Amino acid sequence: MAKLITVLGLWLCSLPLCAMQDAPSDAAAPATEATETTEAVDEKTLHESGFTLLSDLPTKNQISLFDNRFRIDDKVEEITLLLFRRRGSASVVLVKPDGSKIHFNTAEAQQIRWHDASSYDLIQIKNPMPGPWQAIGRLLPESRIMLLSDIQLNVEPLPANLMVGETVKITARLTNGDQPITAKDFNEVLALEVIFVSTNNAEYDNFGRGVVQVAQFRDDGKGYDERSRDGVFTGEFQLKFVAGEWTPKYIVRTPLYTREVEQAPVVLKPAPIVADITAAAALADDKPQQQALPHQVLFRVTDDSVNAASVLLQGRVRYPSGEIEPFALNEPGTAPRELKLHNRGHGSYILEVAAFGEMKDGREFMLNLPEVSFVVNRPVQEAPVLDDLPQKIKDEIAAEQAEPVPEFPWGLVIGANLFILFGGGFAIWFVMTDKKLADLQFWRKKDAKLQPVAATAEKNKPAADKNSTNAQKNNDMDDILDLTLPDD
Repeated sequence: MAKLITVLGLWLCSLPLCAMQDAPSDAAAPATEATETTEAVDEKTLHESGFTLLSDLPTKNQISLFDNRFRIDDKVEEITLLLFRRRGSASVVLVKPDGSKIHFNTAEAQQIRWHDASSYDLIQIKNPMPGPWQAIGRLLPESRIMLLSDIQLNVEPLPANLMVGETVKITARLTNGDQPITAKDFNEVLALEVIFVSTNNAEYDNFGRGVVQVAQFRDDGKGYDERSRDGVFTGEFQLKFVAGEWTPKYIVRTPLYTREVEQAPVVLKPAPIVADITAAAALADDKPQQQALPHQVLFRVTDDSVNAASVLLQGRVRYPSGEIEPFALNEPGTAPRELKLHNRGHGSYILEVAAFGEMKDGREFMLNLPEVSFVVNRPVQEAPVLDDLPQKIKDEIAAEQAEPVPEFPWGLVIGANLFILFGGGFAIWFVMTDKKLADLQFWRKKDAKLQPVAATAEKNKPAADKNSTNAQKNNDMDDILDLTLPDD
């Protein structure tokens, strides 16, 4: 049979869970007995609140596990087990006190929530059968059973005078009965999520901003976590969102339950240091840069709660050419810190600045100021004074400004010559063909041709009228009826 397994019994109800000595005849060794009492928690409230934190009650959090057996008394309403097994092995099988078995594929039919992962099983049972239980599977040799009815998430409160850009360090402890949870595999399951929720206060700039996902930490010794698997989440995050009133929330999630801590709202103030920029004019490219005046950046403390004498500044500046130069301002005193930048010509100057100091209440802080940038325009070339120019240049300018000499009218000359050419040719043609002047009056020839036609038409007009009259008379006579009777 496999060796002992870590069984994390998280029962989120209120009645005692006792681990007693295993009494069956086939048991090889007795089990250690542990008893704990918690307050009653309504089942509906647990589901609606997402398994919120239980009250602080004393408990015995660990019992021995022999032959993979543990005991549940008859007053337990709910239990959650976390069973660790060899990675890739099959899910464990739970044997109830009556000998019946619970498998992963039959758990849903028995109204049991069962999350099956590659190296552990997370099982939640309501109203479990009292008596000795057994877990069958390829369990880890260092396994043990833990009663997590008193699991808590404790987070140190944030300072009240937070500022935009400030780097904040937090420490959160996940405990079971005031003892850190240090089970190796259990810590790999857990992660701490940090969010900030807007209070939707219309008096602040973050009204209607919703939820900001800030960071997520694991107790694995990586990143900002100081030590791995010590039950303590340590990390740093930067407040890189808009100023206003926010509610910090810390959440630990597992496949079956959630632990959440909501702290009192905090006010995030704007950055306490501002930069006043005095940009010098850029010199022309043909002038030596040593003659250029430096740019001036003046850093002033605007928040009265900050100890101005303790402020130190360091950062780097990016010049228009792409060159990066670090700087530091650590002069003592309360006067504004002055930074002079080399004048490297026209273009964009970008400063990344980090500030270190302490508040007047003694709290130290470190923050990154918003990016400081300014643009220097290209210098405008001014026209030189005319009296200062050499005589040669004056002559060239005078020649350019003189009225232009009119060009020869070639078009008129060509047009006149063409007219003369065509006119002379027509005259020669007229003489050579023995034409008369009357031949040129072609419109008169047309009238002469039309006169005989008109005369003939006038001449024929009376005859036509006469014929028309006779025809009319004949028609009228034809219309008279012969009404005479014969003599007979």
